[in-house]
Amino acid sequence: MPMYQYQAYNAAGKKKNGYVEAHNEKEAKSKLRDQALMIVKLSLKEAGSSSKRLKGDELLAFTFQLSQLLGAGVPLYEALIAIEEHYRSEAFHSIILSLCDQIKAGTPLSEAMENYPDSFNRLYCSMVRAGESVGALDLVLEKLSFLLNKQQKLRKEIATAMIYPTVLGCFALLVICLLLGFVVPSIEGIFADKKLNGFTHAVLSVSHFFRDYWWIYLPLLLLMIFLMVIKLKAPSGKAWLERQLLTLPGIKNLVIQAAVARFCRTMATLQNGGVTMIDSLRIARETMRNAVLEEEIKRAETKIIEGSSLSTQLMQSKYFPHMVSRMLAVGEDSGSSVIMMNKIADMYEEELEKTLSRVMALAQPIILIIMGTVIGTVMMAVLLPLTDVSSFSM
Repeated sequence: MPMYQYQAYNAAGKKKNGYVEAHNEKEAKSKLRDQALMIVKLSLKEAGSSSKRLKGDELLAFTFQLSQLLGAGVPLYEALIAIEEHYRSEAFHSIILSLCDQIKAGTPLSEAMENYPDSFNRLYCSMVRAGESVGALDLVLEKLSFLLNKQQKLRKEIATAMIYPTVLGCFALLVICLLLGFVVPSIEGIFADKKLNGFTHAVLSVSHFFRDYWWIYLPLLLLMIFLMVIKLKAPSGKAWLERQLLTLPGIKNLVIQAAVARFCRTMATLQNGGVTMIDSLRIARETMRNAVLEEEIKRAETKIIEGSSLSTQLMQSKYFPHMVSRMLAVGEDSGSSVIMMNKIADMYEEELEKTLSRVMALAQPIILIIMGTVIGTVMMAVLLPLTDVSSFSM
């Protein structure tokens, strides 16, 4: 829906600037007149970044501010107006303004948010709906902000852990390319009148191929990367990659720990917010981001409807750690499942942090060893022809 920027005066004669969402200029003027505003200027806001969605830290800040305002006794519409005024210069301002207009028209907040699925996912809308039904929207939003904060922290830990190995790997690749493409060819003239051993000849041949046939292998490599990206973006390719990740010894633990932490944290938040068990399972499994593990939870849903328990079903899974099902069983027996799920999430977030540290510590020497081996191989190939030790000849 188009956004109109206006300048107007209210009944008290005070100048007011803002935005109004309407299908056309006539509807925009009608909305402003309904607010007892005398229009001075009305213009269509240019499209562009206004469609940007709320995500990450922006969504966390919005949720936290809204929960604090509601907790302080501010009415929902007034709270949204206060937040809208604060974010008028932001690209996602139109979303908040639309929420204000819909709330003023009598639409429930959860229903208004469902119109922006890119900003407010199923988990978010379900929690808000549960909060509205029990009259505790401020408490639910506070729990949501806590959940979003945990998710952001987990995501940043994973991203931070991958930065150094990625930079080191790119640097190692750059050094290898420089060696084969520039260093080796520059000293090849030294061996013009010498009989070369097989080892040196092989290294020089690799250098020639790297330098002379880049127009063949480089486009092929780029094409392979492009086709791989296209395949992995497709649902079938994404599911294939997620299955393969669970077969790699080092990566498997990372994937499972991150998925369990997200699943248990989300389940605890949903259950604490008043969402039913089955609905919580259906929403929480989408946060696991692994098709195989999601399928495990989906199978468990059917058994739970038939009368089984979540701990029993997870015990039968070959992917979920037995510690999870044991702790859940204790929580189910004592009636403290929500508390136990939060403890499981805390435990696996700590385990994930330790595993990331170990993987990062292991990746660094492996990359350095590979880079050192390549450099050492090139240096050996250069030095061998300069020696008179015939035993080195191959």
